[in-house]
Amino acid sequence: RILLPLLLAATSAFAFDVQLEWGHPLPEDRNAKWSLSYGSLLDISGHVDETFRAYYKASGQNWKQSLAESYSLSDFGVDAPYSTMGLRYEKQWTFWNFRWDLVRLSLDASANAKRDYYLGVGDDIRYGGRSYDHLKIPKGSRFSLDFDGFLTSGAFALTPFTFWLGEELSFTPELDAGLVLILGKYKVDAGKARGTAVYQNPPVDFVVGGSSDSFIGAGAPMIGLGGELRLGAEDWIQWIFRANLGYFSYSGSTKPFTSSGHRAKDIDLDYFSLTFDAAVDLPMTETTCLELGARLQYMDIAAEIKSKEKDDAAIVAARERFDKKADFDAVSLLFYAGVTF
Repeated sequence: RILLPLLLAATSAFAFDVQLEWGHPLPEDRNAKWSLSYGSLLDISGHVDETFRAYYKASGQNWKQSLAESYSLSDFGVDAPYSTMGLRYEKQWTFWNFRWDLVRLSLDASANAKRDYYLGVGDDIRYGGRSYDHLKIPKGSRFSLDFDGFLTSGAFALTPFTFWLGEELSFTPELDAGLVLILGKYKVDAGKARGTAVYQNPPVDFVVGGSSDSFIGAGAPMIGLGGELRLGAEDWIQWIFRANLGYFSYSGSTKPFTSSGHRAKDIDLDYFSLTFDAAVDLPMTETTCLELGARLQYMDIAAEIKSKEKDDAAIVAARERFDKKADFDAVSLLFYAGVTF
């Protein structure tokens, strides 16, 4: 006698008159937006593990596989949080939505080398009248790492229809396609150059210490799914909740990702991102609204790099280096303010 009325009341409370409308209808004063953001890279981690060197097996030196090394961002003193700033533009049409993001990243770290580090550098280091493009950081020595750059992305979203659950609650699913780019400059500073060393097989000359600036740039296409939930009257305060999942996968040659064509290998690369947005639109004038919100994003990049050569003679001739596995994760939180118009 008690449960049945409660069940009927709960059912009626959550019963909506669901209607379908084509596209993503928005008032004309809310279909474009510029916003500025400030926040933090809450967590960042990454590591590279050398796994197997085909050259050692092909040349009868398989016991040297134990020489494989691993590197992590923590080895270089990278320790979040780091502050970030961003800019976003959005434009919505009935069946399409365009979003462009630009986020500035600035990282600085320093540490004592836990072991001898042997690094390839982009900008040559001068020592003793010669130029070196490889750097050795001796165990126990102090060094620093700095990075200044931008993470930018642009995406079009197909918004084929909107579900209306009553008069003030709507949900719009979307299909995303876009491009993600990271551009920047990093500097490794290991103090004054103070000697040379020979390492690797075949041997390579390394300068001990010194500093080098290098530019990096990488990009990848991305596809994904998303959805937007809006609560509130169109001509008054609205709450907006959005979730987007992005994914990219590549399997093939490393040539698109490196200028060292003679060292091309096979690579399996996966990119995954998950973003949550929560915002409120506050009317200011008849044609503009103030939007305040927060954005939480998780990104993961995983790669496995393997030897292209399969024939032992070709492997020995190429002196194939170690295959590698790499993984990079980052979590960021941004608070933003913008104007819709």
